[in-house]
Amino acid sequence: MHIQTSKVVLFQQIQRCQNIVEKRNTNPILTNIHFETIEQDLKLTATDLQATFSSTQAVKVIQQGSFIVDAKKIFDIVRELNPDFEIELKLVDTFLNIVSGGVQFKLATLSPDTFPREPEDETDLTINIAGAELSRLISSTSFAMSTDETRKYLTGSLFEITAEHGMRVVTTDGHRMALRDFHLDGQSDDGLSIVPKKAVLEIKRLADECEGEIRLSLGENQIRVELKQQRFTSKVIDAKYPVYDDVIPKNNPYTAIMDKSTLDQALRRCMVVANDFTHDVKLHFSNNTLNIAAHNTEQEQAHEDMVIEYEGLDIEIGFNAKYMREVLNAVQSQRVRFQLKDSLSPALLLEESHDFSKHVLMPMRI
Repeated sequence: MHIQTSKVVLFQQIQRCQNIVEKRNTNPILTNIHFETIEQDLKLTATDLQATFSSTQAVKVIQQGSFIVDAKKIFDIVRELNPDFEIELKLVDTFLNIVSGGVQFKLATLSPDTFPREPEDETDLTINIAGAELSRLISSTSFAMSTDETRKYLTGSLFEITAEHGMRVVTTDGHRMALRDFHLDGQSDDGLSIVPKKAVLEIKRLADECEGEIRLSLGENQIRVELKQQRFTSKVIDAKYPVYDDVIPKNNPYTAIMDKSTLDQALRRCMVVANDFTHDVKLHFSNNTLNIAAHNTEQEQAHEDMVIEYEGLDIEIGFNAKYMREVLNAVQSQRVRFQLKDSLSPALLLEESHDFSKHVLMPMRI
């Protein structure tokens, strides 16, 4: 193989592959990137056997061919090259010659026959969604994915497509739940996949870079994202997701409206003396006032009052302040709505002007 290309084009391709390349060396072949030419394009592929990413870019192809090379080495080399000079990649026997300006490298390569093939499409439901909307769905929910490997089905995000809700993403770790919907015109088919955390974060990166629409496909065993000349495929978690709709409070009669930033700052201050492990704070809702209090075993205390919009029953309820702040960080409106029932029931946190985004917080006994 023999090609010429710019540093910008090549580095972008290699950099994207770094998120997928297997770094634990459980299978040495997975620490490599597969390079291959297809007509006048260069295609790069990386995989950890669970997720696979491929990127295709137009280059000057002098001679067709393919090879696999250590991902970290070629990433470090290309990163340091001068962008003012073109990069020439030429395969000679089993070595890759890299030439740019007056710089030359020679890297060992392996046969592409030993590299896993890119998985076939096993999805059965496809939608087109704006990259910005997909990014927003993930940003509003990804923080609540669990880290408990004993409940594998909670360590990812539920991607669900229905005629009723459109595109919905749900996450929960048992302490809080996050849900966000995006309406899809003309959607009649249903489908769902539990997407692993690594795949969720990679889809978010792709969505952030996409100025147009993304092609998102779901299947029983696979999720696939395609945009421009990039494709990402991942296995999904083979499990049944909890019946999350039962967790969403349906009859919380009392509503408090408050400024998100003011609440977040008050929580941050009170956390200074809160328990370092549970981060527990007590919220006292009364007539147009919210009192936030925290204490610890050394009898240190913090109290802060803030003005809110609230009329209803006086309610004292405890929450993990760290969890609350993560929810507030995911909310996009400047003001938030708390819907409450009593001191022992879950609270529902909503954005000020719509119900597309729902966040459920489980109370703590303090």
